[in-house]
Formats: sequence, C-alpha cells, structure tokens
Amino acid sequence: MAQIDVDAFTSQVLSRWDWSGEDRAFGDASSPESGRRDEQQKPKVKMSVKRRMKASEREKLRMRSLAEALHQLREYLPPAYSRRAQPLTKIQTLKYTIQYIKELSSVLEQHSPL
Repeated sequence: MAQIDVDAFTSQVLSRWDWSGEDRAFGDASSPESGRRDEQQKPKVKMSVKRRMKASEREKLRMRSLAEALHQLREYLPPAYSRRAQPLTKIQTLKYTIQYIKELSSVLEQHSPL
C-alpha cells in the first residue's frame, strides 16, 4: 500500500471544501407538531428540591463529558477546519468530522489493492 502525505491530502480536501454551507440551520421550528405539543402536555409533577439538585448535577456532568469529548474530537481535525479565531461549534465539529472521515475513507478506497 502506498504511503499518503496526510498534510498534503488534508490541504487538498480543505481546498475543495464548501465553507458556504456551514451556517445553515437544521430542523424547522415551524413544524406542525409544535402546536400539538402544548395540547398534549400533562400537568407537571413538582420534584423535591433534593431530587432536582441531583438531576441538575447529573446534567452538568453529562454536559461536561460531552464538551470534553467534542474538545478531544476537535484535536483530531486538521487546524484548517477552524479557520476563524473562534472554536468550532458542536454541530460544526460533528459535520466536519463526518466529512473528514468520508474523505479519508475515499482515499483508502482509491489506494487499496483490488
């Protein structure tokens, strides 16, 4: 199997990347289901203060874990994916990672023996 210059390949991939679509929103807030949710909501049962604090702490830990995982994922992406001075958003990180994996997979397919 031939050796691939990863930096050269990354540069080539990024030069073909469509940066114009990165700010597109996902989903549609004007969904017909959004009106039905209000009608179907059940009365909320109050949580005890202790239970609410525990749930809040679990959610904080979950979000910290997610943030750390995304930070680690960003480290695997080439620096050119973060062209601006700001770090990538969560969705940008996931989209760019998917695209980068697809590009690397296509290179492997092109260079694999038949």
